[in-house]
Amino acid sequence: MKRWTMMAMLPLMFAGTAQADFFAVKLQLDSWQASAEGDFGQTGASQPHDFSSRNQLRLGLAFEHPIPLIPNLAVRYQGLKHQGRTELAQTFALAGQSYAVGSELDSSLDLAHIDAVFYYQLLDNNLVGLNFGAMVKRLDGKAAAQDQNGLASEQRLKGNLAMLHASARLDLVGTSWQLFAEANGVTPGRHQAHDVSAGLVFQFIDAIILDGALRLGYRDSRLELDNLQGVSTSMDYSGVFVGLELSF
Repeated sequence: MKRWTMMAMLPLMFAGTAQADFFAVKLQLDSWQASAEGDFGQTGASQPHDFSSRNQLRLGLAFEHPIPLIPNLAVRYQGLKHQGRTELAQTFALAGQSYAVGSELDSSLDLAHIDAVFYYQLLDNNLVGLNFGAMVKRLDGKAAAQDQNGLASEQRLKGNLAMLHASARLDLVGTSWQLFAEANGVTPGRHQAHDVSAGLVFQFIDAIILDGALRLGYRDSRLELDNLQGVSTSMDYSGVFVGLELSF
């Protein structure tokens, strides 16, 4: 409870320094070619799996306003599902079901989540943008496994992670290009996670009522869950993404 309270108070220290000049709505769609590496399983009986790369979609919606003290809000849904296969070198278990050494196992790990980001714009001008705030990651996924004999098990995964959020933008003066970076991380606790990205933005629409931009970048994410509904994971995701952003 203390960690959640401290994270909720941190952005207030910067409130009022800068906010949007007008009300704005931003839509964002990213396609992330994410490779996955790591292990998962019942706590104490997890094992690495050979995951295939898969395209993952993220859909975001942000609301910005000029009202002091009240943070801006961004809500983002991230699909994050990978299929894996492995030949067990040690005993593996999931949802109370054990699998023997030597079993050929097909697995599925879905760590889809919704991020709610509450942030303040510390700087927002024609050259530099800087945001800082807090984020709540709501996991709603599933882990599943099945061996060559049809023996199967499945476990739902639900939980919340409190994280800090920071993002920055740098306009390349005289061009339609920008540099951007974003970092999110969990404060010390039972679960560990980070999500960082950086890249380029090309603005192809600059009108009074609509801005449009294309995004290209690289993203690296880690989800290390400790005994969430009896399941532990240590997963790393990374890869290039492309995206579209519209601002009204």
